[in-house]
Amino acid sequence: MLGLYTTLMAASLLVAVALVEASSADPPTYRCVKVASPPRIDGNVNDAAWRRIKAVKPFILHDGSGPAMRQTEARMCWDDHCLYIAFVCEDPDIWGTFTKRDDPIYEEEAVEVFLDPDCDLKHYYEINMSPRNVVFDAHVTNSSGVGPDRGSWAKWDCAGLKTAVRIEGTLDDRTDRDTRWTVEMAIPFKSLDEAGNSHPKPGDVWLANLYRIDRTPEPEHSCWSPTLRHPPAFHVPSRFGRLRFEK
Repeated sequence: MLGLYTTLMAASLLVAVALVEASSADPPTYRCVKVASPPRIDGNVNDAAWRRIKAVKPFILHDGSGPAMRQTEARMCWDDHCLYIAFVCEDPDIWGTFTKRDDPIYEEEAVEVFLDPDCDLKHYYEINMSPRNVVFDAHVTNSSGVGPDRGSWAKWDCAGLKTAVRIEGTLDDRTDRDTRWTVEMAIPFKSLDEAGNSHPKPGDVWLANLYRIDRTPEPEHSCWSPTLRHPPAFHVPSRFGRLRFEK
């Protein structure tokens, strides 16, 4: 009996050490490949352009404690005009009530993109999308590094942004079981004029993070680079990953 207890304690210690190491790990880097033929923005993530692009690592719970239960797969690529991002969101209950641009879709279910082209960790762009293809976008000032400054969410629309969503299931039918929803967006570099560093070149690095908010059946906040905050907080630029633009 003592041997079993010792074995269980050792196993628990190993798990704890692994979680500490995962929590203290450096934010990830993603090699964002340039494409000759960009993806068509229609919500279909099975086209040829995306099949050649490697996915980011599996999404992790916001606090770094483990993988998300409802997984999200994301890919990114670019050309001379836009940054392209795709999400595939496993979701047994796809829903959303907001219908207007800049409605607070982050209060329901959404995917989120944070981009810091000049890597100053104080000013960055936020673009969120809901299963209804509703967009929330903002230019954020975060001088403390732990949340937006009061009143800093400048009224900003990402000019020329193209988005699309596809639903595998029934939107807003809370009685059935859905499969997933997919998102595509094309973000024009010319709309990101921060510090004049909007049009990247091969070798350039931006800071960025990707997030997912899922509310049902149990709330889950997950991301590409965990923010290591509890309760959940996404506005932690020190935990942004590195987006490296490559040929």
